[in-house]
Amino acid sequence: MSTKKERPRLQMGPLTGSTGPGTLMAGFTSPPVPEAQTDLPLSAIRPRPQQPRRSFAADPLARLTDSIRSHGILQPLSVHQTESGYDLISGERRLRAARAAGLTSVPVKVFSGLTDRQVQQLSAVENLQREDLNPVDEADAVLDILAAELDIPKGELTPRLERWKSMRMRDPALGRATEDERQAIVRLEALFRGLSRGEWTSFVANRLPVLRLPEALLEAVREGRLEYTKAIALKRAPEGLREALLAEAGDLSVQQLRQRIQDASRTVSAHDELDTALETFQRLISKERLATLSPQTHAKLLGLIKQAVTVVGESSRSSSPGRAQ
Repeated sequence: MSTKKERPRLQMGPLTGSTGPGTLMAGFTSPPVPEAQTDLPLSAIRPRPQQPRRSFAADPLARLTDSIRSHGILQPLSVHQTESGYDLISGERRLRAARAAGLTSVPVKVFSGLTDRQVQQLSAVENLQREDLNPVDEADAVLDILAAELDIPKGELTPRLERWKSMRMRDPALGRATEDERQAIVRLEALFRGLSRGEWTSFVANRLPVLRLPEALLEAVREGRLEYTKAIALKRAPEGLREALLAEAGDLSVQQLRQRIQDASRTVSAHDELDTALETFQRLISKERLATLSPQTHAKLLGLIKQAVTVVGESSRSSSPGRAQ
């Protein structure tokens, strides 16, 4: 069984940068500060459908439930107070575990007066600071922050990030970039200095591909059943093989998965080559065409066909059930 390696985690800095309070939180004129900390009934808190965290593995949730049952909630949830109630900003896993533990109220930090965009961004930032955020939801949360900070619709962000990465790689000085592109890339680099110790180009190259995984792999990563490096390897496998390897992935290393996929690809390639050759042969052979062959060519073709029949016949006999090996 392979040894599970700890995956790299996005390292978070403070919510504000060294150059001023609004550096890392677009739309805030000062760092977002809760107006109060209090207890709220569970029934008063509404989870938002746009929560960055979308998947909750059963075992960790059960362990958190046991911990809350024994020690209570140690870290308050964050909520946004509106005219119609309290919307959850971060802490949905704690909220679910509190319900399962039988609590009727939970401690919360209360924010108010935020726009939808600010709530979404603050939610993503707070969730990114959790150590157990899976790679899929982590990448999604980073995109939420970048979309808000760069004022670009989230659906348009990935192709732009990829284009800017290519531009930066080909032209480090950005001499051929437009002024808007240069400003966006400079802003992007400043954001990642606050969000992460890594480079934004590394995020684009190594994290964004996770969001393009087939649905089964995406859910397996979200639920913690599959490491994202293995998911990237499995993405290259044909669908049938992918499903089979997904069931075995916990016991295989990334290198073993790649080797299994490579071996299967060689087999498929050999079968495809044979199919193509047979189709070509069938297309060329006709009674009329055979009648035009010289005696020498006719004899050579007949010999090759007899040889092929012998090879296939021997293979069929050797694979027959009950034949002594």
